[in-house]
Amino acid sequence: MNEPLIYRISIAMGKLGVSRATIYRLVGRGELKLVRFGKKASGVTAESVQAFIQKGGVT
Repeated sequence: MNEPLIYRISIAMGKLGVSRATIYRLVGRGELKLVRFGKKASGVTAESVQAFIQKGGVT
């Protein structure tokens, strides 16, 4: 099965081993890219998560 292009916040939390607050902190610093779907749903691009991991970010 192919990897998704966008991870739900909870999946990104698991992949990086961080809290929801840390995900949003990383988004605020521009280290992860947030994508919004409507008013309530959002996710993080898989590309930005992988780039963060390769850069030596938390895991």
